[in-house]
Amino acid sequence: MKTLNLITLSLLTAGLTAPVFAQQTEVEQNDFYLGARLGVFSADDDRVAVKNQQLFFVDDGFKTITSGIEAGMMFTEAWEARIYYDYMEADLVGGGDGYGDSYGVDALYHFNNSFYAGLGVNNTEIGDVTDVAARLTLGHRSFINDNLAWRIEGGAQRGWEEDYTEMFANIGLQWFFGGRDTSPEPRPRPEPQPEPQQAAPEPESKPVDSDGDGVVDSKDNCANTPKNYSVDENGCILYENETITEELLVEFDLNSSEIRSGERNDIDEMAEFMKEHPQLDITIHGHTDSTGEAEYNQWLSERRAEAVANALVEKHGIGRSRVDFKGHGESQPKVRENSAADRQTNRRIEATLKVVNRVPKTR
Repeated sequence: MKTLNLITLSLLTAGLTAPVFAQQTEVEQNDFYLGARLGVFSADDDRVAVKNQQLFFVDDGFKTITSGIEAGMMFTEAWEARIYYDYMEADLVGGGDGYGDSYGVDALYHFNNSFYAGLGVNNTEIGDVTDVAARLTLGHRSFINDNLAWRIEGGAQRGWEEDYTEMFANIGLQWFFGGRDTSPEPRPRPEPQPEPQQAAPEPESKPVDSDGDGVVDSKDNCANTPKNYSVDENGCILYENETITEELLVEFDLNSSEIRSGERNDIDEMAEFMKEHPQLDITIHGHTDSTGEAEYNQWLSERRAEAVANALVEKHGIGRSRVDFKGHGESQPKVRENSAADRQTNRRIEATLKVVNRVPKTR
């Protein structure tokens, strides 16, 4: 019995792993076949059998061997009816082998040319104990040539009279009678035609906003407005004021009005800003620390402011009429002087320019 189990399981494994080498063969309506079956059956652990007028439990697991025959017919290209008979050889717990048979009828639905599922009614008898069950089947079929096909199946059955739940698996060979379409290109299975539906009413036309600014075309006085700009109720761009400030700060050495090399970058940046905004004029304010006489500091602050003004005009080409300068001596310190660093901070010129631009307001 164990040797037969191994042989059967090997056949089932070979069927599951076999390459699909079959032709592109399709079954057709009224095709009829006969077939041979070989499989295994897993009995419910509560199933019993009678042997020599004694009651034994049927060993559960896939230990019951089945072999038999079957016949079927394709009533449509998708629906098949089948009858079958299997002879069964089971292991009885403590009782050796028990014998019986299984037969039934299945209705199978083919999802495509290879895979199908079905429901059926089955009568299983082992050791003179019979049970009727509803059976669910899942399977795969593939043709070897125009008439011969192999298939593999598995499924479960549920008893009606006894509370048995049992599993089965089998392989089979089927010989088809009648011609079939063996063209290389498979024909698509006809799809069910949907029921005619009433035409849906056409949706009401919605107002059009061609430029996507949130104002419909009928009220939009400014077409093609960029989508990222805010607009008024007429679809025209909203503007806001933007203030741009440029500051100039240059420090000087003690008692010097000469521009240090490290301070020239700030002067260059102010010159570029004035070129970008030619409507702006500049006034440069010179300052000193509190060291020395006030009269001298006034003169020195003017020289410092004039040195920066000349740099803007002579080096960067800013018009002389746009540049003015004033000296304030020590009268406007930037910080209170308590150290040499504080005095250095106060030795400086300062200038500030502001410009207000009208720019589009973004969303």
